[in-house]
Amino acid sequence: MKKLLFTLIASSFLTMSFAQTNKRALKHSNYDGWKDIENQIISNDGDWLCYEVNPQRGDGYLYLYQHSTAKLDSFPRGYDAKFTPKSESLVFKIKAEFDTIRQAKLKKVKSKDLPKDSLAVLNLSNYKLDKYAKLKSYQVPLDNGQWIAFLLETKKVEKDTLNEPKKSKKKKAKGKDKTEVGELKLKNLLTGEMIAFSNVSDYNLSRNGQALAFINQSQDSISKAEVSILKFEDKKPNAIFNETGQAKKLSISSEGNKLAFIFSADTCKQKRYNLHYFDSKQKHSKLILDSLSKAVTQGWEVNENSQLNFSRNGENLYFGIAPKIEKEKKDSLLDEEKYQLDIWSWKDPLLQSEQKVNLKKEQKRTYLAVYNCKKNTIKQLADKNLPQVKLYDHGNANLALGSSSLPYQMEESWNDWFKDYYLINVNNGQSELVLKKKNSKVDISPSQKYLYWYETADSTWNTYNIASKKTCKLTQNIPFNFYSETHDMPSDPEPYGVIGWTKDDQYILIQDRYDIWKIDPKGKEKAYNLTQDFGRQNNVRFSYVKLDSEERFIDLNESILLKAFGEYNKKSGFYRLINGEVLQKICFDDVSYSNPVKAKKADRLVWKRSTFVDYPNLWLSDLNFENQNQISDANPQQKDVLWGNVELVDWISGNGEKLQGMLFKPENFDPNKKYPMLVYFYERVSDRLHKHYVPQPNWSIINPSYCVSNGYLIFMPDIRYSKVGHPGESAYSSIVTGTLAMMDRFDFIDKDNVALQGQSWGGYQIAQLVTKTNLYKCAMSGAPVSNMTSAYGGIRWESGRSRMFQYEHTQSRIGGTLWEKPLHYIENSPIFSIPKVKTPLLIMHNDHDGAVPWYQGIEYFVAMRRLQKPCWMLSYNDEAHNLKRRANRMDLSIRMMQFFDYYLKGKPAPAWMIDGIPAIKKGKYDGYKLKE
Repeated sequence: MKKLLFTLIASSFLTMSFAQTNKRALKHSNYDGWKDIENQIISNDGDWLCYEVNPQRGDGYLYLYQHSTAKLDSFPRGYDAKFTPKSESLVFKIKAEFDTIRQAKLKKVKSKDLPKDSLAVLNLSNYKLDKYAKLKSYQVPLDNGQWIAFLLETKKVEKDTLNEPKKSKKKKAKGKDKTEVGELKLKNLLTGEMIAFSNVSDYNLSRNGQALAFINQSQDSISKAEVSILKFEDKKPNAIFNETGQAKKLSISSEGNKLAFIFSADTCKQKRYNLHYFDSKQKHSKLILDSLSKAVTQGWEVNENSQLNFSRNGENLYFGIAPKIEKEKKDSLLDEEKYQLDIWSWKDPLLQSEQKVNLKKEQKRTYLAVYNCKKNTIKQLADKNLPQVKLYDHGNANLALGSSSLPYQMEESWNDWFKDYYLINVNNGQSELVLKKKNSKVDISPSQKYLYWYETADSTWNTYNIASKKTCKLTQNIPFNFYSETHDMPSDPEPYGVIGWTKDDQYILIQDRYDIWKIDPKGKEKAYNLTQDFGRQNNVRFSYVKLDSEERFIDLNESILLKAFGEYNKKSGFYRLINGEVLQKICFDDVSYSNPVKAKKADRLVWKRSTFVDYPNLWLSDLNFENQNQISDANPQQKDVLWGNVELVDWISGNGEKLQGMLFKPENFDPNKKYPMLVYFYERVSDRLHKHYVPQPNWSIINPSYCVSNGYLIFMPDIRYSKVGHPGESAYSSIVTGTLAMMDRFDFIDKDNVALQGQSWGGYQIAQLVTKTNLYKCAMSGAPVSNMTSAYGGIRWESGRSRMFQYEHTQSRIGGTLWEKPLHYIENSPIFSIPKVKTPLLIMHNDHDGAVPWYQGIEYFVAMRRLQKPCWMLSYNDEAHNLKRRANRMDLSIRMMQFFDYYLKGKPAPAWMIDGIPAIKKGKYDGYKLKE
């Protein structure tokens, strides 16, 4: 018997060992097949769940799951799906095959001629699938209705704008009509009935699904625009406008009884448009705004970039106006005869660089105006001095909030942003300045009784009673902070936020770091802690889960769902607040939960749950998270791959503070072995303990899943910046002490083979650390600032903004100007300490980096090269701060791991590290091959 038992045990160990050795380490070539779940939706009745599973490269699938039958189906290359309001059909697009598109691109086929999508309409009752080729767009009603609309591509018809015989192909092309049209099809989802219209350039389905408006742009010798409205009850289109010219920007009201569009009779390139409006009580549309109208600023008109939108109740039409477009003068100069320059003036509110970045946006800028459909009046709500206007309650509300940062634009180059706020009466267009120079969000309560905002000057939440014009400080007597208590930059901390209001604006619900408070906006009643201080006492952060996207008020008489996060143990879960008094735990686990989405008309939730090991697959449950059912399994191939695990670690920093971090270990971890370790960091990262890292070529940083699969440990420490003006010292205090603590605590760390990796702010900290310590065998620094004195006066080219603000107030944490604190800038600039560097360094800095100027990486590299210190710089052409092109991301992943394998594992160096790659071999030779 003992012999048999021994045999069984031995056999068991052999089986386990065999299973373990059968698992393989991840390779870069595995990335393409790793998949992601995207765009999950649940039907209104809660019985159907749809989601995409897409590989990183190749063709994906659209999956459809039925809860009542547990049936799972899939559709190759399906995406962009929508359920119809009554859950009777699923409508989605089908992409052309990946290889088909790739072959077309290899043949240099123009993008407009590449294979097109198809439309698929699946009847969920009989599972009949109809497909329609060459799709341009489709619409599904949002609230009701049984008709869908979609536009299909038709063969383009060229025509002469002159009513003359065509003389040549060249002249024919010159005069062709560029308006894109297609065949509009309407489909009844219950009966299958189809209605079609040709030469349609635009269409719009009403929210209630009872009507549709469309524009027929004729393709005859003279272009004509016919605008029609179709009521589905009689299915007969009613032409309400027909004139020579071009109509566009069609909008229909929610009830389908009103529509608006803009129209131009001009034949020139720069067209001027008029605004037209139709009500079902009329026979034809009417002109409500043209260039001669006195209802708006003189010299202003409706603009072709305007978006037309009816309020949800259909009483108001909102549209954009702008100064009249001046016709361009005929150009008689050659390009070589024109000067080209930018003039930078010290009086410019915005730097020329920022103006150029925003140029196209400014050229298309419009200013909000409103047409009252009942009163037949137009009021201008915005102008050049008050450019931003926010509407409320889907445009139904009487008040809007205007804001302007114009008085403070120049200051934004080195300071925080500020705005003035105005109350605007939508009915008469009058505005009133109520708050000046505020640097936090200002908003209007749902019933429009109050303005509310966070005041950074005294760290309080405030209300402004719109009727009485009285201001009230709401939180000054509450003995807790309502701003970020972990904020460590030389600027005003952000508040935790308002989660909502109760009915009729009776109470406002505000978060502190942990708990949620019910506060009287008049300031008369004592504030009440809804979560009863449970969050603060247990280090649990609560936040509100909004399950109804249309919700205006939070009903505390009902049960509301709260998401919970353990600040120190990193657990995640949900609690329920019952009747605003009883806090009930639903679940709280060592996982990460996404915010759930609720079916509109059923008590069913869909959500994701993940750990480092477990991909965030989709789950269904009821509102109490009971009867849980895992629906998806995106990456079953993971079971054949060596993975790893992660644990939370802590230590005491050099400043005496307790810090946390994460330590990742390989799946086949042996505590008696020695493992090389990569140290990655940014600022605070430990809250991501249960984040799942899909194996993929990364844009700038290491991939933890790949690294642990290939025998690396990873240490990710939190950084606490305790002293303004000394970010480098704070990084050293957190990172180096954390590394030493791990080395001292765990014998399995190979102390002679530990490296650093980070990007951007992490890249800077690495560039600085290696001037202070020789603890690390090598380091990879992405987009590092090497010289704060030169970077301070530089430009963030992606936005055009000056870099001054980030040194004085945000991430760089110097807390003053270069001339106020020159020694701080020098102290924190690694370029001045390059002779001390003994750590081999790999830099990535791309030539189109819009965040950290490219020359910062060059300064560091050139200095290292001059001192003959081992250093390489990868500079990807036409790439931004983080890599976007997949081919470049794959290349970086390969080279970065070859660099670490050489220094930390003793593997042979690749040819590119030994010999470099001369410019003459660029694109012809990758240098990946290892040199023995």
